[in-house]
Amino acid sequence: MGKKKSSILVVDDEESMVFSIQDYLSAYAECLGATSYDDAIAILKDNEGISLVISDIRMPGKDGFNLLMWLRENRPQAKVVMITAYGSPSVRALAKQKGAVMYLEKPLDLKQLLQLVRQVMEHRGFSLTLSDMELTDVLQFLSFSNKAARVQVFNAQGEEGEISLEGEKVYRIESRKNVGEEAFYEIMSWEGGRFEVYPLDNAKKSFAGEKLSVPLSFLLLEEARRRDEAVLNNEKNEKKNITEKEESTMDIGKELAEWQIGVDGFVASAFIKADGTYVAGTSNLPDVDLSVPAAYCAKALNSIVENLDATKRGLWREVLITTETHYMIWQKLTDDIFLSLTVNKDQGNLGMGRLQMQQLGKKVIKELP
Repeated sequence: MGKKKSSILVVDDEESMVFSIQDYLSAYAECLGATSYDDAIAILKDNEGISLVISDIRMPGKDGFNLLMWLRENRPQAKVVMITAYGSPSVRALAKQKGAVMYLEKPLDLKQLLQLVRQVMEHRGFSLTLSDMELTDVLQFLSFSNKAARVQVFNAQGEEGEISLEGEKVYRIESRKNVGEEAFYEIMSWEGGRFEVYPLDNAKKSFAGEKLSVPLSFLLLEEARRRDEAVLNNEKNEKKNITEKEESTMDIGKELAEWQIGVDGFVASAFIKADGTYVAGTSNLPDVDLSVPAAYCAKALNSIVENLDATKRGLWREVLITTETHYMIWQKLTDDIFLSLTVNKDQGNLGMGRLQMQQLGKKVIKELP
């Protein structure tokens, strides 16, 4: 069989979706279609010239993730665009930060798809192939496809780690040195090595009670944040012996107003002293005097602290109140000041909101009175 020209394969269990994409892209490139994993594999085996695969993540039976793993093993130079109806703010943030994962969300914007296909096929900008895939990419795709999987990781020194999960739910993470969140950050810091993905099946039942309290997207974002922080710290240390620049005074109110734009379901946020003094804040509700709820927050928090002292249950770090409509989170910044955040329950992402609060607190702590 002679070598065929470069072409695109579209895979989706909805035949109408396959037809729409084929029809739209046909003027640009030869476009083949499949409505199942098995059909896609058969076409790939008969067409060595397929250089780009556009696939839905979720399909009956073997799905887009299974196809991704087959391609990684058998067509490592192929490029892939995944389509998902299950994108989330946290995954979008990670994809933007990492710049590694190509995915589009339903309902599909065909004009945006064509633009991305042109960039990939003409080698402009993004040029990731499956041979370049990192562990982070695979974990994100597992999250997209809601897969129950066990990911076994080996570093260049022969150390072994394991991540067991189902979509966003993380059941167990283990390395030789750590268990849980710290094991995850250790594994993700390894340079070189390899990883394999296995079905988790009913083995997850043995993890009853071990499920981590934070989702996979939180772990991935926190890991990315730690990497960025490490890079920044290295840059600061390099500059420390050269010169010290005088830092400009930060406008905390303005910082809060800009920060809240990126918080899903945002209602209000404020820096508050333990005695109830309002320091700075912002709200998307009109004509709200935040000094009044600030005093009530401090009063409630002081009662919680008194209870902790009386029952000898340790020092407080964070308080979460969940109502039928809202999440209210209070995080301790110093012994005297805490940060409050209120978000709509049906719009806000609890794990993401907590992480964003931590990042804001670290950024402005030196400027607080």
